[in-house]
Amino acid sequence: MTRYFKPASINTEINSTEQQILNHQHAIDRRTHALAGKIQQQMVKPANLLLAVGIGFIAGELTQKGCRTTDNPHATETSPLKTAFSLIGSARTLYAALPLVLMLTSRYQTDASEQSTKANEAKV
Repeated sequence: MTRYFKPASINTEINSTEQQILNHQHAIDRRTHALAGKIQQQMVKPANLLLAVGIGFIAGELTQKGCRTTDNPHATETSPLKTAFSLIGSARTLYAALPLVLMLTSRYQTDASEQSTKANEAKV
């Protein structure tokens, strides 16, 4: 009876495939750590922090269900229309703050680029 598979070549192929899988897993780990670092760098910028706070505030406003208590037991609940106007007012306030955020962002970006230019000139 003839053999169609050579045991040595199958073992070699298995070892090669295992090595490729390990290399792939290490590459994924490196990329994951690099991505997490980039996300962390982006999230500590003032503009992004303000955006995250705004999104969190809006999400909190949308998801609250009468959690607030009042001292007045006869206080009426707010209507959906009042809630909608309140959210629109909050969105308008955030929109009004957007130019300030953009100015701060551009200032930090120009400061960072000037510092890197000065550092490169100092090396030369």
